[in-house]
Amino acid sequence: LPEIRLANGPSRCQGRVEIFYNGSWGTVCDDDWDIVDANVVCRQLGCGHAITLPAAMTFGQGSGPIFLDNVDCKGWEAALSECWSHGWGIHNCYHYEDVAVICNELSPTQASEGPTSRTLTSSVQDGESDGSIRLVSGTDTCQGRVEIFYRGNWGTVCDDDWGLSDASVVCKQVGCGQALDYKSNAYFGYGTGHILLDNVNCDGSEPFLAACYSLGWGIHNCGHHEDAGVICTGLDRSTITSFTTSVALDYEETLTATATAVTDGRDQLSLATEVVTTGLLTIEQESGGVRLANGNGSCRGRVEVRHRGTWGTVCDDDWDFPDAQVVCRQLGCGAALAATVLSSFGYGSGPILLDNVGCGGGEARLADCFHLGWGQHNCGHHEDAGVICRAAGRARGTQGWGGHGLPPGLPHPIPFPGSLRLVNGSHRCEGRVEMFYLSQWGTVCDDAWDLRDAKVVCRQLGCGHAVAAWGEARYGQGTGYIFLDNLKCKGHEPSLLRCSHIRWDVHNCDHSEDAGAVCGIL
Repeated sequence: LPEIRLANGPSRCQGRVEIFYNGSWGTVCDDDWDIVDANVVCRQLGCGHAITLPAAMTFGQGSGPIFLDNVDCKGWEAALSECWSHGWGIHNCYHYEDVAVICNELSPTQASEGPTSRTLTSSVQDGESDGSIRLVSGTDTCQGRVEIFYRGNWGTVCDDDWGLSDASVVCKQVGCGQALDYKSNAYFGYGTGHILLDNVNCDGSEPFLAACYSLGWGIHNCGHHEDAGVICTGLDRSTITSFTTSVALDYEETLTATATAVTDGRDQLSLATEVVTTGLLTIEQESGGVRLANGNGSCRGRVEVRHRGTWGTVCDDDWDFPDAQVVCRQLGCGAALAATVLSSFGYGSGPILLDNVGCGGGEARLADCFHLGWGQHNCGHHEDAGVICRAAGRARGTQGWGGHGLPPGLPHPIPFPGSLRLVNGSHRCEGRVEMFYLSQWGTVCDDAWDLRDAKVVCRQLGCGHAVAAWGEARYGQGTGYIFLDNLKCKGHEPSLLRCSHIRWDVHNCDHSEDAGAVCGIL
């Protein structure tokens, strides 16, 4: 196996990652690098597990060849060279992208050791011991986001591989009876702090969650949009009886309600059970309502829909202008101005109820449009969809034509959200990159800006291939919001908005860092 080392750090277990190949030492590029990759490095060196991914340049730039790029370890590999990558020496990087890791050298492991299950330790603080569980943000103490205690802090559990057997161990540990359901994609809202467990795999017999297999404390490749949750029966000794009934609604959609009741050992269901059933069916008939949340007016905001008595959000996969038109009309808010994506009106909470919505634009209600089915999605709340409606009776954007609206025959002046333009260049395919979002034009910060990002811009504008990616406001400083920062496009994305980036309202830039692009004219 190729030799590996951590260079320029204070100890052999932290530093810039360097790998020996074909007679020389070289570095590894940070594209797609995550904690799972770092953990393989630490284990290969006998340095325990990775505890953090240090910022670029923490241990300086390397020199010589860049040997690996787009490394994608699964976590079980004995050496970094066994992980997938583009191949030795194939990359599109510079040495300022050299990766580094910091390992937990205080707990060295054998280099051949793979991921292990973790068990409780005797560490106790303020009455809580490592591995203690609590359920947070549910409607009662027996449902909620799963949080686990470790080394003095509460943290969350990632939903990778999360299932009913894992939930059953949690419910048993907290004294809440059986597991009714397991939840993913931050169903009970985003947690904070460390994500302490990932790829949990219980067989159901374990006495506590920390005894189940996992990648190990703090080892994960997740965000809080993947926080796991559970719903427990809430009772330890009662018999749980479930039964199902269906109701056909007048808009030709059949919904199924499951009522859960507690019996006292007799075969007859109690009057309380019948009341629960009736209540469920009544709530179900209220499905399909729409509201807008977190906007600065009643006709703009995050789209929320009601189903089975619960409000939830809509995922932005395939979310576009016809979908926004239906929402605005359903709310009596006039014409749609924009369909927003990537939680531009903040992160919602609760379930994500609709995904891959496909309206024609003429439907009476959002629920009448095509979608994957209530609650079926592969999203997180960072993808919550929104709309901006004109609001009935308050037309805007017509000034400049004498107050009489637009001349007949001119197209609508408002670009589609996510539209791009290049400004101050010598032709339309060169200039400062500007994006239309939240009803206005803004710029893109040059942090991590490179030719792959420019490639997406050029293709989106129909401008051929990317020739150059410029930073430091080469085409002058823009104005307004800086919408995107730390862009990490792979180059194949259909639009700049679909590249990995920091949320539009979180950045550390000013307009002296506005990004620019030069495309080859078709």
